[in-house]
Amino acid sequence: MQHLPLLCLLILLPTGVLAEKGQSIMFGDPDPVTTQPGINTTEQEKKDLCKQLRRDMDALKGKPQRRNAVVQRYRLECQPPTGP
Repeated sequence: MQHLPLLCLLILLPTGVLAEKGQSIMFGDPDPVTTQPGINTTEQEKKDLCKQLRRDMDALKGKPQRRNAVVQRYRLECQPPTGP
């Protein structure tokens, strides 16, 4: 009777290791938001989109993950590319 919990532990331990197989979401593919090219839109549509993204950034002040996604999209869509 004392060996029953130990036996159950030994049976369940290998199945926990198998559950961890697969690609990690932390170190997977690069972020698709920053790697996709912008969508071709008219100048007015782009201005409207940028205004909406700025409003969304302000509205998501208490939600850092969702706000970060909006900030990345704003940088991709509305700011000119920087660099050499």
